[in-house]
Amino acid sequence: MPPKSQQRAVKAAASSAKKVSSPPPPFTAAPAELNGLLSTFDPDCVYVTHVDVHPAWFKRRIFFVPVLLNAVIVLLLAWRAYTIFPHYWAILLSIMGNPNDTTIYYAGTSWGLLVWKVVKRMAMFMLDFVLFRIVGPWPWSFFAEQPGNPISWRRNTGFRDEEIYVRVSRGWGAKDLLGEAEGASGKAGQESPFFKTRVLPAVDKTRLRQKTGYLLMDGDFDLDFSAMVSATQFVDRKHATLDQLRKSVFVYVGDAESDAGYWAVWDCAKLDEGSETEARDKVIKFKDKLTAMGKESLFFKWVELIQYESNAPGGFTHERQVETAGKVKKLFEDQGVDFEEFSRELDGMPAI
Repeated sequence: MPPKSQQRAVKAAASSAKKVSSPPPPFTAAPAELNGLLSTFDPDCVYVTHVDVHPAWFKRRIFFVPVLLNAVIVLLLAWRAYTIFPHYWAILLSIMGNPNDTTIYYAGTSWGLLVWKVVKRMAMFMLDFVLFRIVGPWPWSFFAEQPGNPISWRRNTGFRDEEIYVRVSRGWGAKDLLGEAEGASGKAGQESPFFKTRVLPAVDKTRLRQKTGYLLMDGDFDLDFSAMVSATQFVDRKHATLDQLRKSVFVYVGDAESDAGYWAVWDCAKLDEGSETEARDKVIKFKDKLTAMGKESLFFKWVELIQYESNAPGGFTHERQVETAGKVKKLFEDQGVDFEEFSRELDGMPAI
């Protein structure tokens, strides 16, 4: 009879083979044509792809805000470094035995003044630590972080009406979703608590409709800008279709180190096919009707208002929705359009 250690190894190998052969529902083996793209993904992470169909002009406006914010931070840090460096240099010279204006003479200074100078200097050190250690990395990650950053992503893909977004799990990963993590319950796929609390909210169609992809970063998912560039170029070169990444969840099943595994996918876009098509057709009908009335600009003003309100801090609550409905009605009335009659002819206003 073989030793227990060998028995455990055989059981572990059999268990691993079983997991590799059958991904947990609702996942299935990813299409072979996506292998070139998936090979650039980290097998320890869970990925969510979706296609953002918000207008390109709106995405450009949204993106302008972090560009401006990070540019201001860079200028602030540069100004602070320029103005404070001589002071720190003087402190360093004083420590090295070269008295100057920053030197504190303990013997001839009262305790009150001494405490004030020490507290003032500590506050200065703390302020600069926060600015350069905590705030400083923000513009670095935005403008220069590798292998990908928001600027390189936009430089390579531009702004499009249909954009591919790739989100990667943050603080959890494939082992958690597959029930293989230490201390995990063993429940995998749709039975995993991570599927219900992390994956399902990430692919919620209402959330994706209300927010552009750039605003979907949270505590559970981060944007993988390098992967977004790769995915866009992959589709542009006709290696795959846009529909294959319309809304999908990818996880690596098996042992990546020994290549005893493969990528599995949950093509959750199929769940929304009917409702998404209906919603898109209603928006097109809405725009065509306004265009026929010579009010095409009203359509874009409506889109901008809805997007602004739905992306405002605090979420698109019921109270905010009621308030937004009032603003939409006033917007139509200001343009000389009877909102109630228009909505009735359209059989209700579309949601975006």
